[in-house]
Amino acid sequence: MNTQKYIDGLFANYEETPALADFKEELRGNLNERIENLVKKGMPEQDAFQRATSELGDISVLAEEISLKKKQEVYEDMYMGTRKYMTPKRTAAFVLGGTAVCFGLISAAIVWFSTGQEVDTLGGAMVFCVAGAALLTFMALTQETAAMYPMPWKRAVFYAVSVGVFVFGVFILPMTYFEAMRASPHEIAAHGADMSRADVGFMTSIGTLIPFALPSAALFVFLALTEKDRRKPWAVEQARESAKREMEYFTNPTQSMRLGLVSGAIWITAIASFIILTIRVGILYSWLALVGAIVLQLLAQALFFTKGNQ
Repeated sequence: MNTQKYIDGLFANYEETPALADFKEELRGNLNERIENLVKKGMPEQDAFQRATSELGDISVLAEEISLKKKQEVYEDMYMGTRKYMTPKRTAAFVLGGTAVCFGLISAAIVWFSTGQEVDTLGGAMVFCVAGAALLTFMALTQETAAMYPMPWKRAVFYAVSVGVFVFGVFILPMTYFEAMRASPHEIAAHGADMSRADVGFMTSIGTLIPFALPSAALFVFLALTEKDRRKPWAVEQARESAKREMEYFTNPTQSMRLGLVSGAIWITAIASFIILTIRVGILYSWLALVGAIVLQLLAQALFFTKGNQ
């Protein structure tokens, strides 16, 4: 019987790779050698073939490992390699946006240590940080990734504008506050006889939320709520499988009951600790109890999820 045909039939369902081809060739040589030895000992050729093939055992496991390794290499090359998506121009744009933000922060630090003026410090950083944040937002949204298709550039412009205006408002808010704190007594009195300098500064700075922060935040929320799914098919399928596994886990009554008991114990202890610490040491440290509870809750979920998949 043709051993080459027999071996090709064994691996018909596996992706042909150089490693798998070498393995098949080595296996064929060993099989032919074994058959020849059995024939020399007086065994009929057909019986020798049956004897030699039965001695191979389950070789599909090794073949699956070789094929899977190749599939992973192809997968990483097709989907996970950043060079596939990052052109030199896009890389330069990302670097430019990050450099603008860093330059703004560094220049602000220089102005602060040189003059100590809050308004001048924030003003020096504002232009570069706003431009850099807007550019980075636009480039990130229009960048194709392993799991996401790029966003249309017109829609990405609206996102970039909303982020730029919001960052601008974030800078304007403290600038108006510090500027109001430096106002003359006559200017403060114009706002009301009973208002202090801090009240005037607070009222003036909060007013910047109306023309800058609120409209930009509203635009961002509108864009996010009307956003279409840009995930690639393999990412959608992976998310669906992950959700299916999680549903199978959380619909397990025993696992759900155990996790519920552990979660209840964690939060009862956290709330009691928060109250006691607030009374004894104040709110400055008591909030750490709630942070610790969140960490323990996440660890508990990860532990139970791992056990559920075993």
